Amino acid sequence: MHPPTPDTLPERILFVRLGAIGDVVNALTVAAAVKDFRPATQVGWLVHPLAAPLVQNNPVVDRVHLLPKTGWWRAWKALRPEVRGAGYGLVVDLQRMLKSAFLARSVGAPRLLGYDRARAKEGAGWLYRERIPGGPRHAHMVAQYAQFSAYLTGSDAVRHALPNLSPDAIAWAAPWGSVAPPPIVVHVGASKPENRWSPTSYAELVGGLLAETDRPVILTGGPGDREDAQPTCEVHGGHVRFHDLVGQTDLLQLLALLRHARLWIGCDTGPMHLAAASGVPVLALFGPADPRRTGPWGAGHRVLRASLPEAEGPLPPASMDQVSSLHTLERALETLTN
Repeated sequence: MHPPTPDTLPERILFVRLGAIGDVVNALTVAAAVKDFRPATQVGWLVHPLAAPLVQNNPVVDRVHLLPKTGWWRAWKALRPEVRGAGYGLVVDLQRMLKSAFLARSVGAPRLLGYDRARAKEGAGWLYRERIPGGPRHAHMVAQYAQFSAYLTGSDAVRHALPNLSPDAIAWAAPWGSVAPPPIVVHVGASKPENRWSPTSYAELVGGLLAETDRPVILTGGPGDREDAQPTCEVHGGHVRFHDLVGQTDLLQLLALLRHARLWIGCDTGPMHLAAASGVPVLALFGPADPRRTGPWGAGHRVLRASLPEAEGPLPPASMDQVSSLHTLERALETLTN
């Protein structure tokens, strides 16, 4: 294949990355690379509603096609004429599942790009017309997305592209901008049960942060994380520097809040990637998941895991129970002093 040039890049490109939040945050680096390479390219994105705020009103995405997660098959029949009518010359499947590959293929674009067959899942690789070169499966997902950037633009440079904040989100978070010193955000919960930390560990950590620092501590999480937050709120709810925002922020509000944070602490979850992409120092708590692949991307972040893998070695077994609140507090205090 000849080196790509702006003239060889199609005028309209559709990216398929339906979810989850962290995956969409990191996959947007490919759209950013395309826009940097050829600003006139019209970029479309096919996404599920949960992650839609990340691509709506995003400077590197021109058009959003919203596909419900529930009943998606029937919804796609109604949505497909709109997507096909957009005239995309290239569809890029960044999700590598059979579902996403099927959706990408049925757009009917002249070109369809996806992963190499070894990394594609559920046989999705057989549906692609073009494939990026093979690479290590345990490589960080941002590095894997950068292979798509290199294929399309000749450069594997990484730039995260976050959505523009609404005036309401900016106003909602504005009071935290005048707080000194800036707050620590502790995020409870994770989508996968095996990635969740114990609720009592959060309570112990927050107690240590309140005792050892003079910073406000903000507890965040989704509406389904109230149970994980309960011990922390029961013990520290009356503290003047403790603030419970669990279930009270949407994605744009959380992003606006992160602009004012000094440190983010939490598990392997979507908001971890949002914090890292925002430039907030991250202290990520890992159990069985592989931080080489899904850890926070970029310099200045830390990962706590019972046993960290070697660069090329197998992933040692570990669980969230092996991550102690005391060790987490020590690493947090170290980060705050650097």
